[in-house]
Amino acid sequence: MQENLGDYETSRSRVSRSELGLSARDVVVLAATIFVAAVMPLDVVFGSPDAVWITAASLFTAVLFAGDVAARFSRPIVVGGRPVEDRAVIRRHYLRTWFVVDVLAAIPFDVIAVAPGIAGGSTAQVLRLLSLLRVLRVVRILALQRDWRVRTSFNPALLRLASFCFWIVMISHWIACGWIALDGPEAAHQELHPYQQALYWTITTLTTVGYGDISPVGGGQVFYAMVVMGLGVAMYGYIIGNVASLLANIDVLRSQHLGRIETINHFLRDRHVPRELQARVRDYYNYLWESRVGNQTEMLDDLPSSLHIEIALHLHRNVLRKVPLFESASDTFLRELVLHLAPQVCIPGETILHRGQIGQQIYFINKGTVEVLASDEKTVIATLTDGAFFGEMALLSSQPRANTVLAVDYCTLYTLERERFDQVLADFPEFAAQVRRVADLRRNEAQPDP
Repeated sequence: MQENLGDYETSRSRVSRSELGLSARDVVVLAATIFVAAVMPLDVVFGSPDAVWITAASLFTAVLFAGDVAARFSRPIVVGGRPVEDRAVIRRHYLRTWFVVDVLAAIPFDVIAVAPGIAGGSTAQVLRLLSLLRVLRVVRILALQRDWRVRTSFNPALLRLASFCFWIVMISHWIACGWIALDGPEAAHQELHPYQQALYWTITTLTTVGYGDISPVGGGQVFYAMVVMGLGVAMYGYIIGNVASLLANIDVLRSQHLGRIETINHFLRDRHVPRELQARVRDYYNYLWESRVGNQTEMLDDLPSSLHIEIALHLHRNVLRKVPLFESASDTFLRELVLHLAPQVCIPGETILHRGQIGQQIYFINKGTVEVLASDEKTVIATLTDGAFFGEMALLSSQPRANTVLAVDYCTLYTLERERFDQVLADFPEFAAQVRRVADLRRNEAQPDP
């Protein structure tokens, strides 16, 4: 079972978290973890008892980690997708998972090493080496990264790329520190700091370049170089196998769209479709991509009905409220109605409604411009744009359409069928009576309906 590393605060038996699953305290602890992972190896190979700021920072991070250990015994967790607040269960779970790693990270071995009576002796050297155990806490970042990928709205490919870069930098840093610990040769580039030389050797070795200007001397360095070269080969293969797919997946939808356009172009060319018509087809699919129009019903089908309704209501509530017929409708009524809105895309010059046809749906303009024509089919009597609606009398009666409506440019519309409207209306008798009164009033007024 994997403990969720985010911060959960309880209120009336409910557990909540930020999108990243991190509280302000978690951010500080995360920063301290990265600091320890970077500084502790440097302190071991370069540090001196006089480095007061490192000692102070190490003590601060140890106190911070100790406080985090104490908090973990009572912090609610999520196991199997469900919040757990029973402290006994939380304690058992923590003791089986991260407890040992967290406790080791909370022990300031390097601070103890500079204490009076210990500093300068063999015990101090052992304690400084033991301080490297604190670096183990960085493994928590792996779990946190896995958690982010499934619990946030951030692009997972970008998160993977950021994670990849972080670990490349951190591993290179550790290898460079190891080379310094083995007293790597400094003669080749005496003008550089030993860490610069070590990092230079690390990068050239990991990337299999290996200029040879810095070479291992002695059995220990040779063995270490062999291990690093083997690691470099593995990392090189991993990079080749994953970076290309990572970059491609940064925008998965665009990649899918481009693939679809290639397939369409191939099909149209094979059928010798005129170039002008090919361009119109491509323009249509490009508009679908740019406006992110698709079958929203299919996309939301996997959601529980409550979430499905909430998202649909968020998308369409304002559109429905603009229709006078729905101004007084309850939110409950609208929640049922939004599930039956269907997207429709019209191309420039397309006739959306024909004068004289029997109306079966109302149209809502999400994006685009339409023109309402007079009975002569030429004179424009109205121009409607984003947020407007037309054809509402189709929900009230079976009268023929009074006007023709044309799309001026690409239009994204939502339609509501009369049959669907009547189904919802059957569950709301009071509002149904109000709709009938409006229908009678509109018929008496005999106002033309586009």
